[in-house]
Amino acid sequence: MITNKPMQQPIDFDHPRLPRREFLKKASLGALALSVSPIDAIPTKKEKMGIVIHAYGKRWQQQLNNEKFPPFRNAIDFLVHCHSIGAGGVQISVSGWDGEMAKKLRKTSEELDMFVEGSIGIPRKEGDLEKFKKEIQDGKAAGIKVFRTVSLGPRRYEALRSKEEFEEFLNNAHQALDWVVPILEKEKVKLAIENHKDWRTEELLTALRSRDSEVLGVTLDFGNSIALMEDPMETLEALAPYTYSTHIKDMAVEESPEGFLMSEVPLGQGILDLPKMVAVCRAHKPNMRFNLEMITRDPLLIPCLTPEFWATMPTVKAQEMAAVLRMVKVNQSSLPKVSELDTEGLLAAEENNIIQSLAYASKNLNL
Repeated sequence: MITNKPMQQPIDFDHPRLPRREFLKKASLGALALSVSPIDAIPTKKEKMGIVIHAYGKRWQQQLNNEKFPPFRNAIDFLVHCHSIGAGGVQISVSGWDGEMAKKLRKTSEELDMFVEGSIGIPRKEGDLEKFKKEIQDGKAAGIKVFRTVSLGPRRYEALRSKEEFEEFLNNAHQALDWVVPILEKEKVKLAIENHKDWRTEELLTALRSRDSEVLGVTLDFGNSIALMEDPMETLEALAPYTYSTHIKDMAVEESPEGFLMSEVPLGQGILDLPKMVAVCRAHKPNMRFNLEMITRDPLLIPCLTPEFWATMPTVKAQEMAAVLRMVKVNQSSLPKVSELDTEGLLAAEENNIIQSLAYASKNLNL
């Protein structure tokens, strides 16, 4: 079991001078984060944590078949199961739905008193806009008001091999946001872009601030930023004011000759200061929803000691990399490989990791 160790304090880097308004904004956010304690931000009513469909990647749409752990055929199966284990809602893919599915999902969620958030693909070309619009409308019919999306999909350091490829990604991502804003504004729903090992914090903030639209915000993942050489607490403090949805998780790390390995672990068993992170989120938005993304899989390699990793991240400071590698060294533990399990063992591990996380959140995070 991995002990819950505090993250290393962030190094005081030499930041470039900021315009006065931006400086004051950053300073006020930092003061807020330092002043918030977990107790300060606990709501009087417990808001149960939701579950992201990726936490059940092995059971979703019959990826693995097992009598003891039957697969989820659709969003309603997933919703009903999550209710049975004590979750308060779900974040589910909106794709291939018809009007009947949307109506049934809305009816079931209302009967179970659960929230539903959507997960939707961003248009890659202008011809994808009709599909995007339909999925927004289908989700809205199901009662969904917030849709999570990712701009790239695969991990930046694996999919992109040059500065030019990264610049092309940025241009395409900005174009896609320009395309979808009018649709979102017309439908009166919000699109929450995840920090999904693609955008670094300032890059994502630039995309949001340059449009200054209430329909665009963030799906704040608590652990992804480590892979891009960022302190997860600093990322959270910067993105929390723009956040419409969350992927709450805990992380464990281990050194590797090519960089380091990183794994999701049950809440409370990793290196993240979850009570403080939840408190900072609630200080900005007291009614913020938290969705568990405990993905049961083998550790991910973050190859930050290879030249290829840096092809798309020329602006990362040496101090940032050093801080992350020091954090890994201080907090490392041996990470399990679940691919060694048989089908039932893997499904049991997936379920157990989620149950443990729900229990921790209920006891320690008022979720």
